[in-house]
Amino acid sequence: MGLFDSFFGKKKENLIAHTKGTSMEEMERIQNSLSGKMYADVYNNTFNQACRLVPKGKYSEAMVMFEDVKANTTDVEKKGTCDNQIGVCHFFLGDFEKAITYYYSSIQNQFDASMADDNIWEACEELMKKENDKQKWAQHYLSLMPNGNYAKKAKNLS
Repeated sequence: MGLFDSFFGKKKENLIAHTKGTSMEEMERIQNSLSGKMYADVYNNTFNQACRLVPKGKYSEAMVMFEDVKANTTDVEKKGTCDNQIGVCHFFLGDFEKAITYYYSSIQNQFDASMADDNIWEACEELMKKENDKQKWAQHYLSLMPNGNYAKKAKNLS
């Protein structure tokens, strides 16, 4: 889900980490291991502090911090990364529709479109299971990502 984007760098540096399949404990271990490898001001900035809250399950606190970062930056890409992270928090809280909204917003704010696409599809799949309505959520995915990574799969379900 891209939880470590800011820790490792921006896409143009080819250092974005995809964390799908990584446990929360492993994410926290990785994040903690970075403290000696980063400048203190970077490690302790609001965004990175918020990222460290996610593996601890402190999603509401993290979302407040991500919103604060968004409100205090003019950097569109940083806003997109914050939107993605807020989507991650909503996903883990089980609010998949809000997660989708934030993931989609992240694309509008220059976040990695392919990663956001993966996140949107993953949230749609959760809603398919939760509501037992594959067609509805496949169509919703297609309305957002008509040429997305999962468009063919979604068309087969709708």
